[in-house]
Amino acid sequence: MHRLPFDAARSDAELTRVAPFRALPNQACQPGTRGGIAILIHGLSDTAFAMRDLANSLSRLCVESRVLLLPGHGTRPADLMVVDHKDWLAHVRAAVAQAGRESDRVVLAGFSLGAALALAVAAESPEKVDAVIGLSPAYRLRSNFLARQARWVATFRPWLDLCPREDFARYGAMPTRGIASTMAVLAKMDDRVRQTGSVKTPWMVVQSEDDEVVDVAGNRRFFDANAGDPRSVFVNYFSDAPKDFIGDLVIWLPAAHDTLRVVGLSHLAVHIAPDNPHYGVKGTYRNCGSPPFRQEQEVRSCKEAQQVWYGVGGQSPPPGEAGARATFNPHYPDLERRIGEFLDRVLGRHLEAAASQLPIP
Repeated sequence: MHRLPFDAARSDAELTRVAPFRALPNQACQPGTRGGIAILIHGLSDTAFAMRDLANSLSRLCVESRVLLLPGHGTRPADLMVVDHKDWLAHVRAAVAQAGRESDRVVLAGFSLGAALALAVAAESPEKVDAVIGLSPAYRLRSNFLARQARWVATFRPWLDLCPREDFARYGAMPTRGIASTMAVLAKMDDRVRQTGSVKTPWMVVQSEDDEVVDVAGNRRFFDANAGDPRSVFVNYFSDAPKDFIGDLVIWLPAAHDTLRVVGLSHLAVHIAPDNPHYGVKGTYRNCGSPPFRQEQEVRSCKEAQQVWYGVGGQSPPPGEAGARATFNPHYPDLERRIGEFLDRVLGRHLEAAASQLPIP
């Protein structure tokens, strides 16, 4: 067993939750409404658990999900030092090939790094992929210049980050090679899109304007320049009124939700439902941050408060209230509906949902 557990007493339970899995269409789905097979791909340092809610949504939408665990993930951070972008791409290609042998409809959906992997494979083999979905996609990064230096920096600084682990479903530390491999994926993605002239596959993108990891304006420009199918759509959440409404296919939606105490959506929040047992509003994990990124008093207040407000760095909670980094999307039920509408248009059949609404805690 190569996994380093977060809690040794719960190692078996952790393994079950982070491992790759398959989610079949809901039992209420009629055979004629099943919408093919979706390959779901998590982000850098993540595990299959990150795609749990999307898999549940697709099950309700009568689509089978196969959630991958990328090589080097789900075990221990050092395992990212012995894999690279070629291993990740090969893993996704193999999953697509297998799905294609079993279904005439294949969807690729990914979060962050997973979104870039999904688009790269869809762009190189548009005949094999019927739709592609990017959630908080790492098509363009905020720290793009520094990230591009990761390949040579890794030769003398093997670890970019050695933060203590706080979450069983994600690595805390990050090898520099992991960033270098991510940049190699983006280079491959850009090359494939450039060769084809545009993204021929129907393409859905969902991101938050408050995302502190990706270059959100760069993502929109990339989509606007390359979305080649008129069924494509870009969903952009915002906390402040947007200033540049570029693109005819962009939908702007407010991120705030007073009832669930959300002021903005972080990079980690868009694809997570409010009732997620770990990251949700009543979940077991609260992302309070740590110095030097937050004051010790803010971290302590976050950890001790019975309730917090959820947002992104720089977004202050109401006076006297504690704040945490957003780890769920209060508007997830609406997002599930929009994903269903997108797939309905693309797959050419009605995707009957067994349950049209998710419970809101």
